[in-house]
Amino acid sequence: MIFTVAGLRLNFDRLNFDRVVWLIVGLLGVTITLVALFSEPPAVRVAAVLPHADAEAVSTRAAIVVGFDQPVTVPPDSVLVRLDPPVNGTLRVAEDRVTFVPAQGLTPNTTYTVTVDGALRGPQGGGLAAPYVWHFATGDLQVLFSSLDADNREQLSVVPVTLDGFAPAANTPTDALLPESRRLTGAPFGIWDFGVDAASGRIVFSQLSETATSDLWLLEPGAPQPELLLSCPEAACGGAVFSPDGRFLAYSQRNASEFGVPVISPPRLRLMDMATRETYPIFSDSQQLAFEPRWSGDSQWLSFIAPDSNAIGIFNVEDGRSEFYPSTTGEAASWQPNSNRFVMSEMLLTTGEAGDQYEVHMYLVDAVTGAYTDLSVHEFPVEDNGPAWSPDGEWLAFRRKELAGPRESLSKQLWRMRADGSAAEPLTIAPDFDYGPPQWSPDGRYLLYHKYPLRGPDIEISTWILDVETGTEHPIARPAQRPVWVP
Repeated sequence: MIFTVAGLRLNFDRLNFDRVVWLIVGLLGVTITLVALFSEPPAVRVAAVLPHADAEAVSTRAAIVVGFDQPVTVPPDSVLVRLDPPVNGTLRVAEDRVTFVPAQGLTPNTTYTVTVDGALRGPQGGGLAAPYVWHFATGDLQVLFSSLDADNREQLSVVPVTLDGFAPAANTPTDALLPESRRLTGAPFGIWDFGVDAASGRIVFSQLSETATSDLWLLEPGAPQPELLLSCPEAACGGAVFSPDGRFLAYSQRNASEFGVPVISPPRLRLMDMATRETYPIFSDSQQLAFEPRWSGDSQWLSFIAPDSNAIGIFNVEDGRSEFYPSTTGEAASWQPNSNRFVMSEMLLTTGEAGDQYEVHMYLVDAVTGAYTDLSVHEFPVEDNGPAWSPDGEWLAFRRKELAGPRESLSKQLWRMRADGSAAEPLTIAPDFDYGPPQWSPDGRYLLYHKYPLRGPDIEISTWILDVETGTEHPIARPAQRPVWVP
């Protein structure tokens, strides 16, 4: 009986204890609910910005990147990032990062004030407590080019360019008209190829060795000497290109084999993480051959030449999708800014009054829908290549050789057309000169290129700038080839 009573008392105590526990849990729930209802959500804070605050000599093609301490959402058409002097552009939101991409290049030697302020919200509904403001300054515009040294080794040089105040010049530049250039490399066996990071002005180049291998070297803006970026002792590494966000470097690698030196071995694509300097293959299929990589503007697509398929391949770095488009020209694709479309070239056989004839046409391809548009429709047979997009994506500059008609010649001239292939017009008409692939200046007014005289007495390749608005050409350097803007 005592046991029974004690047991009843024990059950009674447990019942009271459970009630107390549930009462506390309930009170806590009510308290949390009240706090959630009446307290302010945590504010969103800026964690990092690019360009850095008070940075100098910033690229004129730099994007404005703002990193936050939490994922954010931005209403459509919200003006979140403002620059002073004003700059038009496109806003991209990716989790905790917002990127403002100027529609055209920034102005050289200009101080910009950036203000971040708008209807931005974090996961719990919080916004910016106050506008975030910082400053940076752009630097000079320069042109990078290659030329032969005294030992006939190709080296890199750079020359400053002031786009305002050019005076018309003769077809053959004289040394008195040329700005002073500065040699950047002194590679004992020369360089093979090179590229520039448009966002930062970093230069990457492939340096040859006496055994026909090549390493990748990096030259940071303002650095006195280049640094070794990647050693390739048993391979030829080259064709390196930075992703537009500057996070990755895609390059091709040709491994040495028993059949020959690396430079003639099959190429494969690899990727370097610029933060960690780690490298890894791009494709899971180790037999996939590829070279001449090119990035889309959002860094999501990578195009390449697929020699084993006689095609231009595209690869989505996020989901691994691949597509191939026939091309036998060996020319890389060119991506339209702020778009998933690119231009590629292909050779085709046409039949006309003169019989069968091979032409080279450019095609606009949509990487998402697969739409395929011929941009080279012309009254005469043509060879078109070397396409370059204007910064706003509205125009294409390219090289064209007309194979018949009043402008038929052995040389390729510079042309431009609208993005849909309309309004095609020649920019140069100089049949005694062959024009190299053009590049638009960051402001979209000038074209940079090299040209080569087909007749003597002075047969020397030189680098020029064309003012698209006035049609005047201006010499930059001689001898000089393969010019690239360095913002």
